[in-house]
Amino acid sequence: MDDLLDILRTENETLRERVRQLEALLLPEDIEIPMEWRLVNAERRIFAALTRREVATKEMLYEALYGDRLDLDKEIEINCVESHVCRLRRKVKPYGVIIISRRFEGYSLLNRDKYAHTPPVPLTTVARHG
Repeated sequence: MDDLLDILRTENETLRERVRQLEALLLPEDIEIPMEWRLVNAERRIFAALTRREVATKEMLYEALYGDRLDLDKEIEINCVESHVCRLRRKVKPYGVIIISRRFEGYSLLNRDKYAHTPPVPLTTVARHG
């Protein structure tokens, strides 16, 4: 019985680490967002997620917004991503930041390498180390 508990604890720790790594892909902590942009938390999360991928799907951005929320009484519609992106676009456009809609694919950030401080970790690397 103790062996089984040890195995389950180890597996639990491994899975927690994989989740942490995957969340870091969606919400990088090394992105510096200028204060003058006056972004709210949801907009900051979306911007950070856009810096990590060539194209971020609506589902990825939804996960970046709500994946870690345990306090939600009801599920939020995925279409809310569009309104957050629209507000983000309006706020960052005066600073030369362009968010591109890619029909049936998602969103991308023009010149995204300009905003990311470290290269994203490929998902296959995360999966192999878990």
